[in-house]
Amino acid sequence: LLATRVTCIRDLWRHPLHRELIFLLLLTCIASLVCMPQLGATAVLAGFVVVTGILIKRAMASETCTSADSRVSLGDGNSIPAVGFGMYYTPPGAVAYDIVKEAIKIGYRHIDTAGFYENEADVGRAVKDSGVPRDQIHITSKVWPEAEGRWQTDAYNMVLEHVKASVEKLGTHADLYLIHWPVNPEQRVDYWLALEEAQKQGLVKSIGVSNFGVAHMQKLIDDPRTTVVPAANEVELHPFLRQDEIEAFCKPRGIRLIAYSPLSRAKRLDNPVIQEVAKAHGATPAQIHVRWSVQHGYVPLPKSVRTERVAENIDVFKFEITPAEMEKLDALDERLFTEWEEWGNLDPTKMD
Repeated sequence: LLATRVTCIRDLWRHPLHRELIFLLLLTCIASLVCMPQLGATAVLAGFVVVTGILIKRAMASETCTSADSRVSLGDGNSIPAVGFGMYYTPPGAVAYDIVKEAIKIGYRHIDTAGFYENEADVGRAVKDSGVPRDQIHITSKVWPEAEGRWQTDAYNMVLEHVKASVEKLGTHADLYLIHWPVNPEQRVDYWLALEEAQKQGLVKSIGVSNFGVAHMQKLIDDPRTTVVPAANEVELHPFLRQDEIEAFCKPRGIRLIAYSPLSRAKRLDNPVIQEVAKAHGATPAQIHVRWSVQHGYVPLPKSVRTERVAENIDVFKFEITPAEMEKLDALDERLFTEWEEWGNLDPTKMD
């Protein structure tokens, strides 16, 4: 238990935001001793309590999601809109361009794309043409390493080249850039070091991973060559596929969980519990899926190419699921993977 706590504290220290808060607390304690030396430990304790209270209040306020443009924190001090718009399976070209422009018009401020999706250029053009200031829109993209060729022999340069290619297609920096899946265990650290370099070069603001399990993340963090803790981990996550072990690792380290396939690919919209909770709130089953993610602190990425569905999926801030209802929804987990059929229903978070 002690070793686990020490490891967690060490991982927290590696986040710039956490270091800033710790320094602030230390300065408060020192100031208390200098200004009120006669009170000694009492002054330190009082200062600690006051500053901690302010920090907690600020953190709670920043995490309260009340509208479509609400943001939540990443562990590196940056933030991300609480609901994003997923671009997987969205055909490149006019379809992708038009639906992103429509999503932004509806109120989305977070677009999730990837080199693998082949629609980065369309996302970039739509964001540019939307009329919304770039700094108000968050773009996530990803690099998909292959299990062969230069991905194994020249891992670092391959990732850096793909980040630069993504930025060129987007026509702008990426606010968050991820390693798409934990392939090639011997090269993963090199992939990560390339993302650290991309961050230093200003190509990306935050860096993270996708489909990584606890062991994958711990190895990255433990490696003496790495200096940055992932800011986020994007995994398949919905009421029918909980990721409790991953959440238990990520949460204390400030690693934000981003939920792809948050609607369980519509495979369980007719579930009786989902239907019951939806009826109680005058909501749709899809909205219950999205709201469940929001209330857990995940960042869901619903996707659709139908305008009415796009609007429906982000309209989840007018109601709140009750604690009793959340318990019922939490109990629906059946390890339902919906996105990895072509790999034999692989669980990428459990790869070697």
